[in-house]
Amino acid sequence: MANKKISQLVGIGTSSTVSGTFLLPVGAGSSSGPYTTNKITTSELASYIFTGDSGGGGFPATALSGQKDVYFNNPNYQNTTAAADGVDYAYLMLKTSNGLLTTGSGIARPVGGDNLGNHTATTTLNMQDNIINNVGQSINFQDGGNVGSTASEISIAHGTKIRLDAPTVQLGDADNVTVNGSFSARSADFAGAITGDSLEVQGASYHNVTALSSNTIDWRDGNIQHRTINQNTSMTFQANTLKEGQTLTLYVENSDTDPHTIYFRSGANTGNVLFPPMPESVKHVVNSTPGISGRKTNVYTFVNIHTGIFASSVTGYVY
Repeated sequence: MANKKISQLVGIGTSSTVSGTFLLPVGAGSSSGPYTTNKITTSELASYIFTGDSGGGGFPATALSGQKDVYFNNPNYQNTTAAADGVDYAYLMLKTSNGLLTTGSGIARPVGGDNLGNHTATTTLNMQDNIINNVGQSINFQDGGNVGSTASEISIAHGTKIRLDAPTVQLGDADNVTVNGSFSARSADFAGAITGDSLEVQGASYHNVTALSSNTIDWRDGNIQHRTINQNTSMTFQANTLKEGQTLTLYVENSDTDPHTIYFRSGANTGNVLFPPMPESVKHVVNSTPGISGRKTNVYTFVNIHTGIFASSVTGYVY
């Protein structure tokens, strides 16, 4: 069949598929000729444009090759230096000024840094000994989150203040916490033990005053307690609540106009609470415990040493 002019060829319609059935003529040979006219399919031409001839190895080439810069002239490409939305990330980095392809290895770090946006990690983030700087207002951990290290120590430093705000703060796995240097403790409800060779308090030290609702004294309720009576009274120390060396100051007010006796029991008898011998001139003495005159208040001091509770008293306050 005779060759047709270009103008005589039927154009490709909008529904026509460009495939291997569309053939194009090409001239093959050295740069100076002679040339041989060969046929090439559109698929082979596309493969050549994007992959080259694979060093003369034929079509299609096995990989993208070439040593020239690659540009994309598409005004709608995604600028990967802009804020990402967490879903649409470009995998070819483009230089925004001219569309130059800058990497082919996925999301890379462009000049000036990458706005990672709201990324969700699917594996452990390895910083390779690099530092994370300029963290925002807070770092939130999920349940079980922690900061750990196998190095000799972790240092947390701040020029103003480090605040630990939690219902419970634990320092170490053991009960013993060692503090070298000055230490300031302020707490509205401290429960625990402070032990060491010595403890020095500079400034005021005070205890809360506990009002007794019954005639049973629990040493754990505080070192200063008080009770109001209006009749002869026997007060009992609750067993297993006192500690060796603990002191207790107790004031007892007699709200009645008549004098009343009072004595203290620890265990099975009152002999475990030891008052010094009182002179006969002191009224209302039971088991050497000074009683309380009408409308007066006594202050009793107890010290637990070894197996005894040693007591003393100051009587007759008008209170």
